[in-house]
Amino acid sequence: LSVTMYDIKELEALTEGTNKFAIDLYQALKKPNENLIVSPISVQIVLALVYTGARGNTATEIAKVLHLPDNIEDVRKGHKLLLEQLQDPVLNLATKIFIEKTLDVKPEFQEGASKYFQSEAGLVNFAADPECSRKEINQWVEQKTNNKIKDILAEVDSSIRMILINAVHFKANWETEFNARLTKDDDFYITPDNKIKVKMMFNRDKFPFNYLPEIKAKILELPYKNKEFKMIIILPDEIDGLTKVENKLSTLNLAEMLVSLDKVTVNVSLPRIKMEETMELKDTLTQLGIKDLFDVHNADLTGIADHLFVSSAIQKTFIEVNEKGTEAAAATKIELRLGCCAPSSAPPREENFVADHPFLYFLVQNNTVLFIGRVYSAKP
Repeated sequence: LSVTMYDIKELEALTEGTNKFAIDLYQALKKPNENLIVSPISVQIVLALVYTGARGNTATEIAKVLHLPDNIEDVRKGHKLLLEQLQDPVLNLATKIFIEKTLDVKPEFQEGASKYFQSEAGLVNFAADPECSRKEINQWVEQKTNNKIKDILAEVDSSIRMILINAVHFKANWETEFNARLTKDDDFYITPDNKIKVKMMFNRDKFPFNYLPEIKAKILELPYKNKEFKMIIILPDEIDGLTKVENKLSTLNLAEMLVSLDKVTVNVSLPRIKMEETMELKDTLTQLGIKDLFDVHNADLTGIADHLFVSSAIQKTFIEVNEKGTEAAAATKIELRLGCCAPSSAPPREENFVADHPFLYFLVQNNTVLFIGRVYSAKP
C-alpha cells in the first residue's frame, strides 16, 4: 500500500476525530476524586470495526460519537493507515473477534476486518462450552498485553454469540531516564489540606515546555527513546485546579498545543504512577449517543450477522510510570448477543515542573492519543 497525499489527509482527518472522541470519552468517565486511565484508541478501533457491519441509525450513532468520516470506505482506509502507523516494537495493538461457531457471519465483514483492521476471527463454542471459550479469550488477551491484563472475562454465558476484543500494550523507556538515586519520599497534595507521601522522581534536562495562560497550567512533554511516542503532562497552577483545566479541555487542540512547546531546561518532579482500572463502558457510550447498538430491539448489525446486539463493553487498563519509562496496557471487550441486537510568552531559560498535586496526562504517538488519564492521588 503506497501512501499518497490523499491518504495523509485522510489520516489527519481521522486522527482529529480520534482525539475529539478521546476527550469526549475522558470527560464522560472522569469522577472528581478518583484516578483514571483509559485507552480511547482501543475503544475506537473496536467500535469502528463494529461500525463497518452496522446499518441504519445504529451506524449513524457510532459515526457521530466517534467523529468518523462520512464515507465508510474512508473509515476503512483511514483505520488501515492508522493501524499501520501505530504498529511499533514498543506498542502492541491487537484486535480479535471471537464468534460462536454456529453463527452465520457475513464473509464481507470477516474480510474487511482482516484487510483493514488487522483483526482476526476466532471460532469458539459459546453455546456448548462457554467456560472453555472464556479461558481461550482470556489467554489471548494476557498474551497480547505482556501478561498485564488477566481475566478480562470474569464469566461468559451461553447466550453470547460474538465478542470483540481490542488489546493495547505499551512499554517504552524515557529518552532521558530519571536517576533512581534522586527518587525520594515527598508530599503529594490531593487537596490543599490533605497530603500523602509518595515516591517522587526527579529529572533535569531540556524538555518541550510551555505555559498555557488560558487554562492556568503548565504543559510538559517527556519523550520516549522512540521519539514518536511521548507523555504529555498538564499541571494546573493550583493544587485543586484540575477540574477547571478539565472543563476547558474540549476547547484545546492537542496538535496545536504540542507545536507551541519550547525546549527549555526543566527541573521535573514526577511521582511514580501505578494504576489498574476495569470499566464497563456501556452506560458511558450510551450517554455519549451510541444507544441503538446496545438495544436488543433497535440494534442493526446486519452487516455482521442477523439479530445481533451488543450486551457489554468492558475495558481493562494498566499503567506504570517509573524512572526507566512507562508500561501501559488496555483491553476492550464488546460482547454481542443474539436478540430475537495558545500563543506563548517567551519562557525563561529554566523552569520548575513539580507534579505534587492532581494533574492530567496523555500518552501519544505522533499526535494520536493512545491513553489519557488523571492522577488525583498518586499511590505511595
